[in-house]
Amino acid sequence: MGASNSRDIRTEGGENIRIKYAAASMQGFGPKMEDAYTVAPDLDHTTSFFGVYDGHRGAEVALLCAWLFHIELRVHPDYQRNLNNAIRSVFSRMDQVLRQSNEWRQLLNPTGSRNWIERVLCPIANPWYCIEETPYRPPQSTGSTVCVAVTRGNQVIVGNVGDSHCVASRNGQAILLSTGHKPYHQNERQRIERAGGMLDIDNNVVIEGGQVGGFSFIEGKLSTSRAIGDFVFKKNKHLPPEEQMVICNPDIHDMEITNDIEFLVMGSRGLWLSMTYQEAVDYVHAMLESGETDLHVICERLMQRARPTINDTTVILIQLNHGAPADAGEIEEAEEDSKSDTSDDNEIKPAASEEEQPFAPNG
Repeated sequence: MGASNSRDIRTEGGENIRIKYAAASMQGFGPKMEDAYTVAPDLDHTTSFFGVYDGHRGAEVALLCAWLFHIELRVHPDYQRNLNNAIRSVFSRMDQVLRQSNEWRQLLNPTGSRNWIERVLCPIANPWYCIEETPYRPPQSTGSTVCVAVTRGNQVIVGNVGDSHCVASRNGQAILLSTGHKPYHQNERQRIERAGGMLDIDNNVVIEGGQVGGFSFIEGKLSTSRAIGDFVFKKNKHLPPEEQMVICNPDIHDMEITNDIEFLVMGSRGLWLSMTYQEAVDYVHAMLESGETDLHVICERLMQRARPTINDTTVILIQLNHGAPADAGEIEEAEEDSKSDTSDDNEIKPAASEEEQPFAPNG
C-alpha cells in the first residue's frame, strides 16, 4: 500500500513467478495526497491483487480501502469458488464498515480518532464534550472511487466504481476492462433523479440542502455517480442502497489471459485526464519494445508524460509472465511446504497473520 505526500514521483515494484509489477504515484496541485493504492502480488499461491483508490475531499476513505479491501476479499466465503461475486460483495462491505461505526478510523490512526491536541485540550475547554456520546455520522462528502484487478490462473477480473480504470494491452491494442460511471449516462441519471438528486451545468451530481433567504444551497456535489463513502448522497430512507443517488455497486469485467495479452495499466483519474487508454498502452508498449525492462522506469516516465494536473495521479503497471507453468501456484506452495518442513516442530504458527484478519466493527 502506498501514497506520496509531495509532487515527487514515488515508485515501488516487485515480481513473482506469475507477474512483474511497478506502481507510481504523484500528488497533484492540491494541499494533500488523496490517492492510495495496494499491491499484493501474493494474495495467495495463485492469486495477485492490485487496487487503485482515488479519494476526494480527503484521503480517509481511500486509505481505508487500501488497508482493508484485499483483506476482506481474502476471507470472503466465495473467495475460492466464486471470485467475481466475492469482489462484488467487498465493495458493499466497504460502505458497510464506514456506515456502522467510527471504529474503522482506528486502522488509519491506532492512537485514536482524535488528534493529540483535541485529546489534551478537550477536557480543559469543555469537560462535558468528552463524556457525552456524539452520534456517529459516516463520512458525508468524503469518498473514493475504486478499481481493483485480481489475477488468478489464466483469468484477470476487474471491478470498479467511478472513474479509476484498468486497461489491458493485446498486441498493442487497448482493451478497457472497467466502466466509467458518469452522472450524465442515461441509467445513472435516471437513478439519481429518482432518488431526489439532479445534475448541474457541469454534469455533477448535486443534492440541495434547503433554502436560505430564498436561495437554494448545495449540500453535496460529486463528479462521479458511483463511489465508496459520500453518504450525503445515500440517505434516502425510502430506497435501498443500490437505488441511491450515488451507489457502490461495481461493474465487473473478466478476461482470459492469452499469450497476446502483454500487460495491464491501472490508473486513477489524474492519468486518464491526461491521456487516452490507447495512448497509455502505446507508450508502455513502445518502451517495452525498445528493450526497457525496468517497470519502475516505465511507470515514472508514463507519469512524467501525463500533463501536470490538479488531480493526484497513481499508476500500476502489471506485466504478465506467459512462461509461468500452469501449476505455478502449486510449485510455490510446495516450495513453502519444503521450507516449513525444516522448521522447529515446536514452533507456534498462527492460523492467519494480522494482515489477513477481517475488520469487524461493532454495529
